[in-house]
Amino acid sequence: MHEQVFEQLGGVPEEIVYDRMRTVWTGIDERGEIVWHPKFLDFARYWGFTPRLCAPYRAQTKGKVESGIKYVRRNFLCGLLSNAPSTLADLNGQMKAWVWTVANQRIQGTIHEQPVTGWEIERKRLRSTAHRPPYPYADDELRRVARDAYVAWQGSRYSAPWQYAGKEVWVHERADRIEVHYRAERIAVHERAGRHRVVTHSEHHRGIWPGSHRRSDKIVIHLRETPPVVEARSLAAYGSLADGGAR
Repeated sequence: MHEQVFEQLGGVPEEIVYDRMRTVWTGIDERGEIVWHPKFLDFARYWGFTPRLCAPYRAQTKGKVESGIKYVRRNFLCGLLSNAPSTLADLNGQMKAWVWTVANQRIQGTIHEQPVTGWEIERKRLRSTAHRPPYPYADDELRRVARDAYVAWQGSRYSAPWQYAGKEVWVHERADRIEVHYRAERIAVHERAGRHRVVTHSEHHRGIWPGSHRRSDKIVIHLRETPPVVEARSLAAYGSLADGGAR
């Protein structure tokens, strides 16, 4: 859908503002910085725009997106009752005509002028998409790095740095390679292997302590149970206690 918008606009803007949807960002890291969805961030870099997030609970940004949807629903969609489209192509054609003959010609409430007037200025700042092919979309999935520092993918296992064992990572399949990403960082790249293979990069497991390794510097502690120590007393001592109790 982004690429269709770029085609309709005739270029790519420098920045695009987004609501806080999980297809765009995945959270905040320990430094308080945004963790972008790895596929989305790669897409943004491919087309050369900077993503921005709406501030939470800030109607000045998020509200404008919702107001635009409300305007389309109340104006365009309600108008379809008298001229219902027969196909999806017909619907798209009517939408495009409505955008340029109605929506862009009205006096917009925020800028107080016709959108088409500002558009003639803004379009000169767009980055051209000419001769650039569509983004090379590839399937990816969220996987967990096993305790032995491998990720399962398409019937094979690929190594990852052992420090990421137990963490969730994104696995991307490219034309001839498998990439493993943790948040926005690429942590492993492998040549794609056939099924039922184990692919290992030795540096991924360097420094790991295998559980089967027997360390020579272990300290062995032997525990020995001994009977309790009981104080020995003569029977006369118990007799004096008994006499004192009787008195």
